Amino acid sequence: MPFDGLPVEPVRTLIAFDRRFVDIRDCTELPELRRGADLTGVIELTIGPVTLLGPNWESDIPGLWGAVADLVAGYRENGRAEVRFPDQSAYLTLEPVPPGLVRITVLAEPYRETAVTGEEKLLSALEAGAEEFFAKLEELTGRSVVGRRGPSAG
Repeated sequence: MPFDGLPVEPVRTLIAFDRRFVDIRDCTELPELRRGADLTGVIELTIGPVTLLGPNWESDIPGLWGAVADLVAGYRENGRAEVRFPDQSAYLTLEPVPPGLVRITVLAEPYRETAVTGEEKLLSALEAGAEEFFAKLEELTGRSVVGRRGPSAG
């Protein structure tokens, strides 16, 4: 049986509340933020035994999900894509590994983590995670983010 990549766990969004993270699905409100402060959190991405993103990657979470949306769109359009985290010197890269596989890499010197999985498994999981995040953010804020693709979108 040919290798179809490592299994992809459902992608989760964890929002930072003081010194703990809460799954956005469990949130009934967002944390109070100082004026001009970013809503921070993490995307939890695990492929097989490899945790590529998790609590060590706290970031501006709407910006990070926007970057991930740009990553997926770029990959679907060009067959390869790379984005930078919105507020860290870290990069996410998607590269094809024929046939039908994709390599995802998280790079922030000297840290580097990579995993290979099925192209559609990963892209679908990332798209589902983004849709879940932006829908819940809209529910909690009452502001629409429809049509938002990424950090460069208006």
